[in-house]
Amino acid sequence: MIQQITSKKVELPVIFLVENEEDFKQLPKGLPYIIGNQSELPFITIFLEFQVLYRSCMKTLIPVKWLECLSKIGYGNNIRKYELKSGGVYGAGDNGRYLLKEEDFMTDQYLVDFDKLSELKILPVWLEDLKASIETNIIDEVMFDPTGFNKQLGMNIGSAGLKHNLKNLLILDISSSMPKSVVLTITNLAKLMSKKFYADVILTGRRSYLIDYEEVPNTDIVGAVSSYGGGNEGDMYKEIVKQSKEYGTVISFGDNDCPGIEKGDKNMNFKVHTLYSLHTEGNRTSNITGYARGFDPVETFVVKDWISTIQ
Repeated sequence: MIQQITSKKVELPVIFLVENEEDFKQLPKGLPYIIGNQSELPFITIFLEFQVLYRSCMKTLIPVKWLECLSKIGYGNNIRKYELKSGGVYGAGDNGRYLLKEEDFMTDQYLVDFDKLSELKILPVWLEDLKASIETNIIDEVMFDPTGFNKQLGMNIGSAGLKHNLKNLLILDISSSMPKSVVLTITNLAKLMSKKFYADVILTGRRSYLIDYEEVPNTDIVGAVSSYGGGNEGDMYKEIVKQSKEYGTVISFGDNDCPGIEKGDKNMNFKVHTLYSLHTEGNRTSNITGYARGFDPVETFVVKDWISTIQ
């Protein structure tokens, strides 16, 4: 009996398992199929899941070592490969005439989003940890104030109010001293992280700019590398941090290049609750990234294992 191949993890394209010639004859012409038996079905499913997940990872444009990430959850080098066909003659050699390529059927509608990759534990550990630690609902929370004045009743019997979540901040050093693969990774991640983490973005190279959360979707952050990547400047950065702002969490990607602002500097008016420092030297240093040294956070976390996941 012909059977559509399905997965509990992801939606698969419509592909059928054909076990024998009778199944083949019953299959409507033009539908894709894989020849196998019931004992192989779990391995065929894994093969197809891998096609969906790997292409979903690559679509993020984040150049991390996705094959290693997938291997950690069971999609390693031992995945069995199967031929996907449409048409032909059962059991007859066709010199590949009726073979289908994965890209022929693995269209965008079957690719999963960033949240699904997170749910399946495919993201690099450091990125998952950041997401788990600081992801916030950007919709203001409705809070009940028992001492509030109820306008409808004209009495102090309590009322609903809005609790505004603190913004977060991403600092991206895009100067020439940063490895190109790292710059490519963090700039491709920037919009996604800004959206997920309710974060403003500072880009700093030969120029420095603060991009408000609301403006991030309309900003060509990847293109900004060619516009004002390159050298390291400090004056524009100092003007930015002179502003009085409060951030819940700052995530800083960078190296030792510093704008000349250390903790306690009079130019620093950013209040920061938590700092995550991701230094390009990874496990070889405990240094805070240069552009984050001027902050005086309540908590500081040095993330060391992130750089090894970059492709």
